[in-house]
Parts: sequence; C-alpha cells; structure tokens
Amino acid sequence: MSKSLSFTRNRNRPVNRLVILSIASIALMVLDGRYAAVQQLKSYLSTALKPLQWLADKPVELYEYGSTFLHSQQSLIAANSRLQTENMRLSAMLRQSGAERRELEELRRINGLKNTALGNGTAAEVVSNGKNPLADKLVINKGSSDGLQAGDAVVDQNGLIGQLTAVHPFGAELTLLTHAQSVVPVTVERTGVRSLVYGDGNRVSLRYFPVDADLQAGDLLVTSGLDSVYPAGIPVAKVESAERSSGTPYYRAALSVPAAVRSSKYVLVLPQTEPLSVQTASEAAAPPPRP
Repeated sequence: MSKSLSFTRNRNRPVNRLVILSIASIALMVLDGRYAAVQQLKSYLSTALKPLQWLADKPVELYEYGSTFLHSQQSLIAANSRLQTENMRLSAMLRQSGAERRELEELRRINGLKNTALGNGTAAEVVSNGKNPLADKLVINKGSSDGLQAGDAVVDQNGLIGQLTAVHPFGAELTLLTHAQSVVPVTVERTGVRSLVYGDGNRVSLRYFPVDADLQAGDLLVTSGLDSVYPAGIPVAKVESAERSSGTPYYRAALSVPAAVRSSKYVLVLPQTEPLSVQTASEAAAPPPRP
C-alpha cells in the first residue's frame, strides 16, 4: 500500500509548547536558587552573550546619537543665523550712529562758527554734487529766499570752500575754490605778504609769489579781505613746501586745502560786504593776465 506524500510537518500545539516552557522555567528557577553551578553557568552565558548584546544595542545608540547630532546641528545653524542677522543689524546701526554723530558734530561746529565769529552767516546743507560728479560744483539747500546772493563766500569749520555762482529761490550752486576759474586774494598769515591762490583742478596753486618775499613750509594763507567777496582771515591753503625755482622770479610751492572741500555736509554762507551781480562775480573769479 502506497503512502501518500505530505509536505506538512506535525508541529506541537501552542498549548503544549507553553506547558513545556513553563515547566522548564520553573525548573531553572529552582536550580538557580539551590545550586551555585547554575549561577556560574549564567555568568558564563552572560559573558558569552555580551558581544551579541553590544551589537544589538549599537543600532539604537547610533540612531539616538545621529538624532541628537542632527538636532544639535540644526540648533547651531539656527542660532548662527540669528547671530549673523543680529550682528549685521547692530553693525548697520553702529555705522548709522557714527555718521549721525559726525554730522551732528559738523553741524555743531558750523553753528558755533555762525554764533561767534561770523554771526551774519547762513548755515546750509550740501544736498547734491550737481549733474556731473567730477565737476567742482556742489548744490546747497538755501537760496535767494534765505537772503543768499551770487558771489557769497562759503566756508566750513576748517576754512574756505568756494563761492556761490548761481542762486535760485530754494537752492544755490557752489563753485569750489579748486575750480580752474577760481582766484582768491590771500595773505601769508605770518608775514602779511599778499598774493593770489588759483584753482587748479583738484587742488590749488600759488603761481606768482616772488622769491624776494619770505615763504616757508607750514605758512597759512588766509583771505586778505581786499575784495568785497571774501571776509578777511578765512584759511584758504597751507604751504606744504616752498622752493626757490631757478630761472624764474617766483617760488615753486605746493599747497593743501584745510577745508573738507568735497566731504563737508554742512557749510556756512557769508554775505558780501558789497553785493555783487552775477556778472561781477564771474569777473572776480576770472584769473588776471599772466605777468
């Protein structure tokens, strides 16, 4: 009689397995409580299974470490971003505060100059450098409605800046003393010798100072007051070097302008002793014929 093939195996029922395991557990607990050999066996088994326990714990530890590391990194990135934003904000506020302090100090000096030595001057603010940034012209926010006229001298707290050449009701155009057509009558403060300072593009020059007069490095050239445009005693230029030029009867001098010609924010406009017309102001700015 042929036997039928079966692909299933007889297995113990779950109840049977539960009973067997329960009996084995009870037996092990009894043996563990009464025999030291069982405890020694447990120690050996614990030592032998330690690597497996270590390997089993590693994925959990790696997961916890990675989660903590990522969380810390995200917190550090967020904190760094906040600190950078705060640093930029504070830096901008510091720069703005510094600029405001400089403007306030400049305005205070201009007002002090107005209230002491030149009480009849008009304080104004430079609002533009005109249509051409490279031209020797600036625009101020005061005009004929404030009593300004073409030909008025303009100074800052350090010295002469230039002269008004065009005046409108609410603004005026300032031509700097470095302009090529600018001429300022000056006096050497130390000796009283009079001469002329000429605009020469981005600087000023002393072209015709005779060698028989005394001129030294460090001398201050101030307005002479001989014309009706510039009040006497305003610093115009400082002599940086003075050499007797061979072959000519004049000094070869290098000058620097003490006034902040292109960087002054606030200026003081000084009225003329005798008001000039625009034509007269232009004629006063024209250079004299070469001797």
